[in-house]
Order: sequence, then C-alpha cells, then structure tokens
Amino acid sequence: MLPMFLYPLALIGLLGVPALVAIYLFRNRFRRQVVSSLMLWIDPRESREGGRRLRQLQTPLLFLLELLVLLLLVFAAADPYLHWQTSSRPLIVVLDDSYSMLAGDPNSPRRLAEQALADELRRVAPHSVRFLLAGDRPQVLGEPARTPSEAMAQLAGWHCRSSTARLDETLALAAELGGDLSLLLVLTDQSPPSEESLGKGRVQWWAFGKSRGNLAIVNAARSEREGLDRCLLEIQNLSDAARSCTLVVQSAGRELRKSVLNLASEEKQRLILQLPAETGEIRARIDEDELPLDNQAVLLPTRLPTIRVAVRLSDRRLGESLEKALQATRLAQLQTERPQLLFTDHVEEVGRSASAPWMVQFVSEKEATAYSGPFIFDRSHALLEGIGLQGVIWGAGKSERFDGTPLLMAGNIPLITESEQGSSETAARRIVRVRLRPDLSTLLGSPDWPILIWNLLTWRAAALPGLNRVNVRLGDTVTLQLAEPRDSLRLIAPDGPPRDLAVRGRQVVFRADSVGRHDVQAGSAQYAFAVNALNSDESDLRKAGEGRWGDWLDQTTLRLEYQPISWILLLLLLVLVLLHLLVMVRGRSDRASSSATGG
Repeated sequence: MLPMFLYPLALIGLLGVPALVAIYLFRNRFRRQVVSSLMLWIDPRESREGGRRLRQLQTPLLFLLELLVLLLLVFAAADPYLHWQTSSRPLIVVLDDSYSMLAGDPNSPRRLAEQALADELRRVAPHSVRFLLAGDRPQVLGEPARTPSEAMAQLAGWHCRSSTARLDETLALAAELGGDLSLLLVLTDQSPPSEESLGKGRVQWWAFGKSRGNLAIVNAARSEREGLDRCLLEIQNLSDAARSCTLVVQSAGRELRKSVLNLASEEKQRLILQLPAETGEIRARIDEDELPLDNQAVLLPTRLPTIRVAVRLSDRRLGESLEKALQATRLAQLQTERPQLLFTDHVEEVGRSASAPWMVQFVSEKEATAYSGPFIFDRSHALLEGIGLQGVIWGAGKSERFDGTPLLMAGNIPLITESEQGSSETAARRIVRVRLRPDLSTLLGSPDWPILIWNLLTWRAAALPGLNRVNVRLGDTVTLQLAEPRDSLRLIAPDGPPRDLAVRGRQVVFRADSVGRHDVQAGSAQYAFAVNALNSDESDLRKAGEGRWGDWLDQTTLRLEYQPISWILLLLLLVLVLLHLLVMVRGRSDRASSSATGG
C-alpha cells in the first residue's frame, strides 16, 4: 500500500538528486601511474576532484550510498504514514432512496453505487457498517453489519422508491447516530451542494449519476363532481431538445384515448378526459425511456362519501346560512333519522349519544361582545384548514372558561372547542362547540363560513370506514378507518407478496412506498388505493452528476488507522551513513597501502 505524506512539500528535496548526479558527472578522474620515486612529482597545488568537462557517469558504491541517504532523508522529512488493511472506525452509509437512482438500468446509479461500495469494503473492511435511507424522511436500514457480506446483504432493502431524497437531513442523522468516531459516506446520483459543506476529514460523497433527457407524467388526478368523472394528466419533456411520445389511456383492457404528443424542451401538455359513467380503474402510459417509473399512472374512481346531516337550530338566520353552506358542499344529505352529524343549539341534545355520534353545538350567550381579533388558531387541526378570518367580526361570550379543548380563540376567549367521548377502539363521539352570536358577527357572510362547514364534513367523512384518499403520490401516507377494531389485515402491494399487518384500534396508516395499485383486505371489507410517481424535480435527470468529493483523513483517522514510518527511515538512514563512513575509511587505507608499496 502506498504511503500517505503529511508534509508533501518536503519532497521538493528530491531536487538534490540531480545535483548529486551532476557532482559525479563533472568529477576529475586520474589514472594510476607507477613510478620509481615521488621526489620529482612534488607539486604545491592539490589536485581538485571537480572539473569542467562532462564525463561518463560512474556509479561507485559511495554514489549509491549517498543517493540512498538523500532519498531516505527527503522521505523521512515528508512524514509518511501507512494505512492498515482493516479500519477501527464504524462506517455509516447514506443511501439516496429516490427513484431517479433507477435511471438507465442495468447501469443505473444504484447498481454502480452498490458495486463501488462492495469494492471499498473489500479494500478496507471497517469496524462496522450501518445504512440510512435518504427518502421522503430519513430511515434506518437494519442493524450495524460486522462483515462486508452482511453489509451487502442489507442492500436488498434499498429499493429507491421515494419521491425525493432528503440527503442533508439524513446526513445530519448519520452524524448524530455515529458520534465523532464514525466515517460517513453518501451514495447518490447528484453532486454535493458544495465541497465546503462536507467538512474536512469525515465525509465522502460519491455520485454515480449521468445527465439524461426524460419524458415523464408529472401530474395525474381524478375527480367526480356533479355526476361527471374527469381525469387530468400532465406530460412534460424534461430534455434539452424536442421529443415526442405516444400516450395511451386504458380501462379494463379497453382503450379510452391514444395520442401522439410533440413536446418542445421544458414543454408541459395538459389533457383533461371526461370518462364514461361507471369507469373503474384507468391506466395511462407513455413510451418507455431511461426512467420507467414515471412513464405510467394508475387512477381509481374517487367518490366522496355523503354525510347524513340533521339540523336542529332554533335561530332561523343561523339555520338558513348553515343549510346553504351544506348544499354548496354537495357532501351532505339532510335527514332526521340516524344522522352522522348533528348541528344543534339545544343543550339537551348533547347528552343523547345514540342519536348522533358527532355533534356541533352552537352556543349563543346573552352576555356577549364582538371580537375583531387577534385570532389564535390550532393550525394542525383539520377543522381550521384554509380559514383566515381577515376582516371578520366574531360575536361571542366574555367568559374565559368553556368546555373542551380550544381550537380557535380571540385572545384568551375560546370560540371553538372540541371534546371526545369514547375511545379510539370504538366509534368515538366528537362534540364541537361553537360560541357564536350571529347578530354580532359577520362570519355568516364571509368566505370562511362555507370553508368551516366544508372542513366539518370532510373531517367527519375521514372518520367513516374507508380510505381517506384513493389516489396518492409516492411517499405520501394513506389512512384507513375500519368499521370495527381488528387485530390484523392484509396488504397486497404491486411489487411483492401479500403482507399481514398488525392493527391497533380502528385506524391504520400506510406509507405509499411503491408505485401501482394496492389492495387491502380487512375481513369481508375490501379497499384499494393507487400510488404514482409524480415529481417533476425527481424526474428531471439533467441535474444528475458523477464524481467523488471529500476525504476521511483527520486526526482521529491518523491515530487509529495510520502508522508513522519516519522512524524506520531514520534508522535505515543511520545504517547507510555508518556504511558510507566505513567505505570511505577503507578506501583511504587502500590508497595509503598502495602509495607505500609504490614508494
């Protein structure tokens, strides 16, 4: 293994080698002459070994010794270190789990990165290897592996099915998990933000991407409104040159649309299709290219459930405004028997749990005032999504005490609260209390009023048995509300065998980590949702790059993995100097003996 020099500038001393050679090239040489006496040869001038004529280089033993001494002296001054074959530091590998890593298969960045990692582990085996997946969220992949074979076996869980790669967050997590002793390696298809961002001596960044053009389905949606089933598709040319493709839309093996699209560079074409009645699952696809994952889309019918709503309000003005807002949502079915959501302003209705599992109680207090703000929102709650109350005056009571958990407040006065009766394992009953004096408020005439009613209905619909969404993007989550508690259910994904998942209570959350149709079996109930790779930034392969940045050379690495060898060179230097002295002394003795014999 080649040594590593801490002070490579000391190698400038190698310029002394040609100087040494020059000395021996211009050195005077004398032939030995045997004479009877030296009395007539006496000359006060001493002969000089140096000369002016360039002669053929002779390599006596002294020259070789002096050359070796010079080389050892220069290399020792450069402070060389040798790296051992095994490492005593753990290695944490950050894996780019975005689907752009699959481009160009079989020579995809993922496969090239896997081969490079295998070569590195064979070259220098670390103390341990741990993998982190950089996808839509950082994720640990298995336990630390102690051998290279164990580490490579864990890469079977590296599927590259995320819609984005949060490399910075995952790298920060890797540094926190590994501590100061670990080495960090990033395997991706893109260049680092900057080489300075990697720090010095701890992080290496390996990119295996290749800039390519790509055509992709970047948006796909389906909705049913007013009895019409519509589908929206967007296809974009993520290339530097114009390209064309064929779009095919099918349902149950029947072709619904076939179009040839000609797209300029960066151009995006939008198509809106009105589907025939009772159309089931549809599949859209374009021609195959470098990245197959974004060339297809699966869309299932989206039918929002209708909520059975009962309105029992004594305030006529409030009742009329509420009924208009309910009709505008097209999600409510007004009926008095077995309602799923009850709007009331009667206190006695709150105690009747059998008539309405969910209830919205309007409270109109005599002692009230008008509030213009500031309003404090619980923005994490679905009930207040999209509500701003700009310019709205809200009339309500003055007391700071009100039943339930505050969701909306005017200063320290609760305006909307929520409470829950029952448990998550049963059909929990929600009670929303709204403090409102319509005669002191402008809320009923503002855009926030129908938004509030829409949020109430969609929030109630999300608690009904079924999926909250049936068409989702890769990396999103899907929530399934079960009709009754279960211990397990079966998930059938498009890219693997069926899996039995444990269930706690009546709600299950799935992460959409594979593209295609997913089926869920919960006893006799059947559910389905579709996942599509719809991210133009991830499908744009032109930003991909290749190269290696960073190093693993710091004080900790030097202390644990490198061994200095300067002392060995100095010992050899000392031996050569002693040998040089012995050769010189012996040479003088031989010349003295020859002179005495000649005399």
